[in-house]
This record gives sequence, C-alpha cells and structure tokens, in this order.
Amino acid sequence: MLYDPPYPLEYLKAHYPALLKDPVHVWRATTGIELIHEEPTKSELERIWANWNRMSRQQKRLSDEQSLKLFGITNHEHYLILSSN
Repeated sequence: MLYDPPYPLEYLKAHYPALLKDPVHVWRATTGIELIHEEPTKSELERIWANWNRMSRQQKRLSDEQSLKLFGITNHEHYLILSSN
C-alpha cells in the first residue's frame, strides 16, 4: 500500500473549516505529511500510524521535527502513549 497524504488545505477549507483552528491539521494539510495526534477513535489512530509508516525517511524526519515542536515527543513516542490509553 502507498502513502496516502492528508487532505490538502483547500479541501479542509471547503469540507472541514473547523479544523483550520488546529495547528496539527493545518500543518498536515499544508505539507502533505502525516503527523501522529489524538484521534476520535483507536481505528483512526491505527490508520494514521500505518500511513505514517509508509512515508519516506525525509517525510518522517520532517514530521518528527514538527511533533517535537508541537508535543515535545516524536511520532513514535506519541503513538505509544495514545495507543496505550
């Protein structure tokens, strides 16, 4: 299976405008790079984790840099915390 980028910014504006207040969703939509974050369901968390693992090393590095800025932990660390709750 190939990497499936997050919805682009224009799609969020048209279909999910409330998400434009969330820096995680705006960053994902702007960059096209997945970022592990709290999801409404465990299955959605698992979906974005699997998708994150399909990214290139460069995309993962950029995602981890953003995760460290926003959450103070890497995506893997964040996934472990969220999946254990």
